[in-house]
Amino acid sequence: MTDATPPSSYRAIAFSGSLRAGSSNTGLVRIAARLAPPELSVEVVDWVGELPYYNPDLEADLPEVATRWRTAVEGADAVIIGMPEYNFGPTGLAKNAIDWLTRPLGTHSLRGKVVAMLTSGGKGGGSMVQPAIGGILGLLGNTIVDEPKVTIAMGATRIGGDGSTDDDEVVELVTAKLDAVVAALRAR
Repeated sequence: MTDATPPSSYRAIAFSGSLRAGSSNTGLVRIAARLAPPELSVEVVDWVGELPYYNPDLEADLPEVATRWRTAVEGADAVIIGMPEYNFGPTGLAKNAIDWLTRPLGTHSLRGKVVAMLTSGGKGGGSMVQPAIGGILGLLGNTIVDEPKVTIAMGATRIGGDGSTDDDEVVELVTAKLDAVVAALRAR
């Protein structure tokens, strides 16, 4: 009997739950792609805003963008979400992107993925949205990487939408989160 060795590389899909030009949450996923360790490739998907509102009636003739979205996530080991907090919850865009991934129930594209959230917001840094959406994602058969928390207070002043930052704390937190994603992938 031989021991199964974990893959030497993993693939992550990253997306932002914001449509705003210059979004610091979009910047966070771009920072994650730039800082990813060698064993983790991070592809930023910037077209989830093209998804129509989820409607079960569309399952019979799936829109091309929904098929492309599901296929991209199915081929990934992990999903990294730049999750803005609106009114203490996820944006409609983020929730819609997740909804498209959760059908059909039981065999959905998101099942079994390692999921990590990065949030940027005002004074609280988006800290209220992570438990709200994390509960939903955890129920779907995912491994949620909670620690370290990446909740960047006043992120718009610290992170550019293009993924630029000169803030060492942001770099350290995102790097630590990526290391935790890799550790969770290895532990599967």
